Amino acid sequence: MEYTSILRRIFIVFGIALLITALLINLYRSSFEKLNENSAALVHSMKVLESIEELLSLMKDTEVGTRGYIITGDSSFLRPFLTAQEALPLKMNELKILTVDNPLQQSYLDSIGGLIKKTIDTQSFAVHLKSSNNFKFGTEDAMLESKLAMDAIRSLCFKMKVEESNLRKTRNEEVQDSIALTKVISSIFSVAAITIMVIALVSILLELRSRKKIQESLRSVLEATQHGIMSFKAVRDPVNFEIVDFEFIQSNKGGAELVNVPSVELIGKRLLTVFPGNIEEGLFDAYKAVTENDTIFKTEKYYKHETIDKWLRIVAVKLGDGFTVTFEDISTEKQYEIQLENTIQELKRSNNELEQFAFVASHDLQEPLRKIQSFGDRLKIKSQDELKAESLIYVDKMLSAANRMSNLIFDLLSFSRLAKNNEILQETDLNKVMKEVLNDLEVVIQQKNAAISYPPLPVIDAIYSQMYQLFFNLIGNALKFSKESEPPIINITVDNFFKETPDKQFPKSILKEPFIKIQITDNGIGLDNQYSERIFEIFQRLHGRSEYQGTGIGLAICKRIVANHKGHIFANGIPGKGTTFTVELPLKVTQDTKQLLI
Repeated sequence: MEYTSILRRIFIVFGIALLITALLINLYRSSFEKLNENSAALVHSMKVLESIEELLSLMKDTEVGTRGYIITGDSSFLRPFLTAQEALPLKMNELKILTVDNPLQQSYLDSIGGLIKKTIDTQSFAVHLKSSNNFKFGTEDAMLESKLAMDAIRSLCFKMKVEESNLRKTRNEEVQDSIALTKVISSIFSVAAITIMVIALVSILLELRSRKKIQESLRSVLEATQHGIMSFKAVRDPVNFEIVDFEFIQSNKGGAELVNVPSVELIGKRLLTVFPGNIEEGLFDAYKAVTENDTIFKTEKYYKHETIDKWLRIVAVKLGDGFTVTFEDISTEKQYEIQLENTIQELKRSNNELEQFAFVASHDLQEPLRKIQSFGDRLKIKSQDELKAESLIYVDKMLSAANRMSNLIFDLLSFSRLAKNNEILQETDLNKVMKEVLNDLEVVIQQKNAAISYPPLPVIDAIYSQMYQLFFNLIGNALKFSKESEPPIINITVDNFFKETPDKQFPKSILKEPFIKIQITDNGIGLDNQYSERIFEIFQRLHGRSEYQGTGIGLAICKRIVANHKGHIFANGIPGKGTTFTVELPLKVTQDTKQLLI
């Protein structure tokens, strides 16, 4: 391998030298091409100057022919006039083509074209006057106008000659500069070529000294890794050149231990001879595809053939006319995955059982509570005169406790139903939801003399009943925790914004999804922000039952509803000043998430 590497380096050095020589030859060739181009440009300039002279000559023919006819009345003088009149458009077109790369000359030609037309028209008019015996009327003016136009044409043609002469001079200077530059560059490249050859030869000598150390280091890395690494070359059919097998050309210690075969026994042997199970597992076809199509093959496979009985993570990449494959024993990892999957399934089953238990237990508790409330009411009504005052107090406490228990069970049932929700999101008008909520809270609003304001609300993808429950709980909460000294003022605002979320199909891309932010602000007793997360936990109360009624489940229900709709809810407050609840909800959801995943 070292000999081959040295030869490769020598070829590279001489290749660079040949490349530099080729560059020098190309540079000289470019110089001659540049000279030819400038010569062609010089000829082109001469052609332009010649065409300008021919144009002036034609104009002179028109002028001479016109004057001769006017003076003598002999129509033979009109022949050069008519001939020049036909030739002028061709000559103008020729000049247009010759100067197409020069905007200044083109502008001169545009002006000359107008003057030629004016001159020809004037001369034609003079000829007409002469032929119609009206020569005395306007002839002097016509001829004067023709003369002025001819003078202007001569002036513009002179400018074109000056411009073309300057271009010719510039092109000659460019040729001389190009030749001088070529000499300098060729000298630089010659010195550079010699320098590169010397440096390359020195680097080859240094490479020979360090190659052995590099090879030893690489071998140490291959042997130290726990992954199996093997390399193969293709064995092809001599007739159709199709891959029929692969031959081992390298295997590290990890690979030999992984397949339970010594490295010495692997090198030079055929893949299908040592591991025939590769065909059954589809690995042989995958390796062929890697070799022929230059693809990368990755898989995790349970391999139980020959001396192997393991889960393997396999990665194969092309290497010349073959491939290199790495093996990693992931049997332990797979066992953990299976255990984790079993644990997840067990947890789901346990959660389902707990939800069913909560639902059934809460439902079954309703019947005895109704009896307690019913018989308690009867006892209080029928035996009110017979019972002592102390006994009546006990009955009131019993009924109050039963009512609290009934409310608690009802809230638990609501919370349980949210956890088992399977409803479909539909377009929901929040204005309609808000009107229904305020209508149901009308008595409390009037009792507390509350003022509630809100702007027009949007239509979103949501579950109507849950949106009703959300706003009912939040506005009811603001009414409940109001100050006794002043009427409640509840202000509701809504804003649109875009929320950045990762694209599930393209993880590196970011999607901007439209959301709405609804804020419900009150002037109630306020909230210490250290409890802003705790209040959303089930059965968490910041005040005693004697101060404010409730079960401690309302805000937990709100959090569950917002989570069902892939949104967020949070609270901020100032003790004694008021509280703001912020709800962020998506305006629309994609079709594949219409079914809520709870």
